[in-house]
Amino acid sequence: MVKEESIDQLKKKVDQLIRIEEQVIDLTEKTINQAENPTVKYLLRAIQHDSRKHADLGRAALEILEYKKIVGTKERNEVWDLLEKHSDMERKHREFVAEIKSLTKTPALQYIFKQIWEDEKKHHAILETLMNKGFEKDAGAPWQGLWLREG
Repeated sequence: MVKEESIDQLKKKVDQLIRIEEQVIDLTEKTINQAENPTVKYLLRAIQHDSRKHADLGRAALEILEYKKIVGTKERNEVWDLLEKHSDMERKHREFVAEIKSLTKTPALQYIFKQIWEDEKKHHAILETLMNKGFEKDAGAPWQGLWLREG
């Protein structure tokens, strides 16, 4: 079990991470508003979106630090069907994006489609984790099957 002092230190660092991401979001918004080129605006919005995601992941980390087990059977049952559908959609969409990427040799387009594909891969991994792993505060606790479906 991690010492409480180090948990408090980790919480402070995660709070700092969230604040930094929020500063990046604000700065990116100002830059987007000043930019004239639509491509630049879209790419900056993608960065801004990732910063929002990072802040939310930090908030999820804080939730894990606050509770021994934050996702249980009740929560799983509430969203299981949606998680399964979403996971399947993410897998299919990843295949679709790979097909789009194969249609171009333009480096900028290859880069953009690769970024989308990588994000879809991450989304699928997050959903699979939610469906199959436990979220435990104790670093020594195994990631057991949190989502053992009942009934």
